[in-house]
Amino acid sequence: MRWQWVTLALALLIGFATGFLAARQSGSQPSPTVEEVVKKVQEELDASGRQVVMEVWQLLHLLKEAVREAPVPPAPMPELERKFASAGERLGVAVEITLSQAFLGAVEKSVVTMPELHFIVSERVAQFFNVSREDIETWRRQGLTWSSIITGLGIAKATNKLAKEVFAAYAKEKGWAKVALDLGLKPQAIGKALQGLFP
Repeated sequence: MRWQWVTLALALLIGFATGFLAARQSGSQPSPTVEEVVKKVQEELDASGRQVVMEVWQLLHLLKEAVREAPVPPAPMPELERKFASAGERLGVAVEITLSQAFLGAVEKSVVTMPELHFIVSERVAQFFNVSREDIETWRRQGLTWSSIITGLGIAKATNKLAKEVFAAYAKEKGWAKVALDLGLKPQAIGKALQGLFP
């Protein structure tokens, strides 16, 4: 008789838990498909790629200026050298951001194909960047990919800016490479900021 009560109580508990989870999930947004995630990540890469092209274009103009202004016989041109160093740094940052987005986007496909990873990734990102799970879920509901969330938090960490500032800049600019450059991200800083995220 005792086992019957235990079995009944266990069945009621499982039924309640299942019903509760089903009710919660019915109000939540459906998970995106792999194709939807790939399309969104590609759009984000296009935005950063446009910034890379802009930086290459700037560097090309500096090269033309160097040809035009080069003294005969050759002599140091400190101002132009400074401009080249700055342009090269900006190009490096834009490329690094774009490459990190591509890597994170590829990893994101795993989260879509294995939904159980969503919780694990959310927990790890919250812990690593010291942000709340509520903030992460808010960004997800706003349509940000994991690639964008991690890139934005990496930029915030590397530039010592508040995540709120970085995501506000992204909402305005719609391109992570542009945001990184505007916030003064230095070369190799995004790699260092993300190092150890997924051990």
